[in-house]
Amino acid sequence: MYGVLLVLHGSKIKEWQDVAIQYANLLRKYFDLVEYGFIEFNQPSITEAAKKLASNGVDTIIVVPLLFAAGTHFKRDIPKQLEEIKGVKIMIAEPIGVDERIAEILKERVEEVLRSSTRS
Repeated sequence: MYGVLLVLHGSKIKEWQDVAIQYANLLRKYFDLVEYGFIEFNQPSITEAAKKLASNGVDTIIVVPLLFAAGTHFKRDIPKQLEEIKGVKIMIAEPIGVDERIAEILKERVEEVLRSSTRS
């Protein structure tokens, strides 16, 4: 059995927690066991979230970074925070990267701004 661990950067701004909860809930439409963890600033940490999945009996944790590129957080910080998770296979998905679907969302945001500026 596997669980999905959504990893977000984190921020001192509370809205990051809300975003994490909303994305985790969206993923729960597709996967039974989903938790979220933050690289820094917010709780739960990646380690805490992984331990929660492990305590639910998963033998594999699929880590899904909500990051655009494979920088230091992806290459160093995420694996380091998962080091103490024992007895569970850890698989880390690639960051989002460049994706046409994201470009569509960005296009929509530009169009929203343009529409709202014509109303002002």
